[in-house]
Amino acid sequence: MRLLKKHHRSSTKLASLTVQKVVSVDTLVGPKGGLGEVCHIILDHGGLFHFVEGQYLGVILHPDDDDDSLHTPFRVIIHAFSIASCRDGDSFDGEKLSLCVRRAELSPHDASNFLCNRKEGDEVDIIGPFGKTMVFPENPEAMHIMVATATGIAPFRSNIQRLFVDPQVPKGKFNGLAWLINGADNYNTLLYNKEVTCILKDNIDHFRYETALNNSVADRIYENGDEIFTLLDEGAYIYFAGSKTMMPGILETFQKMAKERGVIWEEMLARLKKNNQWRVEVY
Repeated sequence: MRLLKKHHRSSTKLASLTVQKVVSVDTLVGPKGGLGEVCHIILDHGGLFHFVEGQYLGVILHPDDDDDSLHTPFRVIIHAFSIASCRDGDSFDGEKLSLCVRRAELSPHDASNFLCNRKEGDEVDIIGPFGKTMVFPENPEAMHIMVATATGIAPFRSNIQRLFVDPQVPKGKFNGLAWLINGADNYNTLLYNKEVTCILKDNIDHFRYETALNNSVADRIYENGDEIFTLLDEGAYIYFAGSKTMMPGILETFQKMAKERGVIWEEMLARLKKNNQWRVEVY
């Protein structure tokens, strides 16, 4: 969860305001799971909220509402959350979307708590969609390397669902590679692990899934260094989503891998960014 920044003007041109109803709030990880409570929240927009996989939305909070979680001196605040389902929603009817929300235990008046406290039938004001960093290119032959920690898996779940599960997409349309590295503190906090494992079984030729416990995503990247560098040289896209604390270790790892291969990392990173292959959305 992050505050919606004002500089997203280019991505707000097509944004719309919708009132969405809560369908369900299910606990993925309990409050004592190590990560804190994480909820999977389904909202019904009635087909009025149009987005593509990898985008995020803004939840509008009205502090004057009768809600103990909204004590703030501001009249209206907007918080951003990555959408965790494909454009057709978990039920694939085109009328719902999902969010993966971690309750903010240290900030009781946070928007995350507001969402986790909702009940079936409650209304939530939504604005969006926004963002293009986590939106996959439409090329069915593209190669995607996704690195997630905690709720950073949300945009990747959205894209994976579209590529391999959504019945609105012809089976076998995607012939590239989707490789997910899912990081977590421990096995119990590995979000959507069972779901992703099931998807892997049915799409072994084009989907790859690895976990990184103890949040060791940098170690997992290093272990697969040769393959990752080869894929990047061949035009693969690499995405990072989750806590911003993941990036220093990841950058150090890439620096080390580049040096071991006689590559100047600064030049390689500049090339990847120029080609839009290096994509980071952290909070």
